[in-house]
Amino acid sequence: MAQIVAIPVGDENDDTSRPVSRDVKLQSVFLGLDSLYIVLEYPHSNVFDFWSTHITDFHDPRLYEGIPFEDFLIRRGGLGYKLSVWDGDARLYLTDRVGDNLKGSDSDGQGMGVMLQLGPKWLHLFGDILSARRLQNNIFAQLIAFGVQSPENFPVRLNRIDIALDVLGLRVIDQKIDEWRDQWVGRAQQKHFYDSRSGKLEGFAVGSSSGAIRFKVYDKVAESKKRGTSRFWRSAWGVSEDEDIAVARFEWTIKAYGGRFKGMRYLSDFSFHGFMDLLNYASLKWGRLCIPDGGNQTRRDLAPLWIEIRRLIEEWTFNYDGIASRDYDFRPDLKKAYLKSVSGWLAGLMARAGIEQRKDKPITLTEMIKLLRAEGLSPSEKAKRKWDILTKLLTDDHDAE
Repeated sequence: MAQIVAIPVGDENDDTSRPVSRDVKLQSVFLGLDSLYIVLEYPHSNVFDFWSTHITDFHDPRLYEGIPFEDFLIRRGGLGYKLSVWDGDARLYLTDRVGDNLKGSDSDGQGMGVMLQLGPKWLHLFGDILSARRLQNNIFAQLIAFGVQSPENFPVRLNRIDIALDVLGLRVIDQKIDEWRDQWVGRAQQKHFYDSRSGKLEGFAVGSSSGAIRFKVYDKVAESKKRGTSRFWRSAWGVSEDEDIAVARFEWTIKAYGGRFKGMRYLSDFSFHGFMDLLNYASLKWGRLCIPDGGNQTRRDLAPLWIEIRRLIEEWTFNYDGIASRDYDFRPDLKKAYLKSVSGWLAGLMARAGIEQRKDKPITLTEMIKLLRAEGLSPSEKAKRKWDILTKLLTDDHDAE
């Protein structure tokens, strides 16, 4: 990993470390950031230009495995970006579709900037969520290591935050699918269940990848073996390599920027309290496992498993009860397809009226308005009626779902 100036997270002897109670049925061995995706609104192409000079062919099959360059690995891009540069599990995604190159074009203002993906290994070393200042400085240091100039001068969006809770001694294969199907109460209802090759339950997800939040439960021991990260996670959990254990991961993927979460859309907004607000929102307001009683879903009691999950969260956050809220935009979409349709209708009317009136060209917009008024079809009057209807559909309740 390239050297960056950073302040690691405190160890178990640090006053900021969080004890885990061992006197209960379930035990948390990790709760925190598992991955972080941020977009730096960087308008220049110099970083892409530098790294792309080392690539003669963007279709080079070697890019799938990676082409070494100094302390980095250059690989193919993803998520709309042409190229990625890897430094351990810190990955910078690059493209020449940036603000400077799009000025004056139809895509002006739609620059993609650069996207930084930070994985669990990086976050364990440098992702100190107890200190927003340290986290921000470490992220800026990583961006500088990739060649980004003065990243602190540009807005940094929190595109995706993955929060994970690892529970020791809980086997995913013992979970009853019917309970998760029937007893889940929350915003999202779409569920996917995944079986291993042996046919046993290996994990499941609630919500879609396009939503503001997606929740997953899976066998972290099996997943870490597949990815070749078993040693890392066992060291993080504090268990030996040959110990036979079961660890169920509860993971919330939160799109902080796209989901319009108040006070947590930009890196400059990030705080430990904001992190806890998101976790409480996701595990209480967005969705939870409840006991079915046939009554109002919002008043159902939590299922025993979810009581334990919430207990582990509350112990880690010292019973912090703050909860995130979202800024919703209730305005109707003004889609390009709609505008094209309207433009086509107007153009057709102007052309037809020009022919009807024996002109040598289409009538003007002003003449078209006069024609509609003469026929008792005033756009202004219709617009006023539609305005009254649309504004009634809007609401100031930003917490409504």
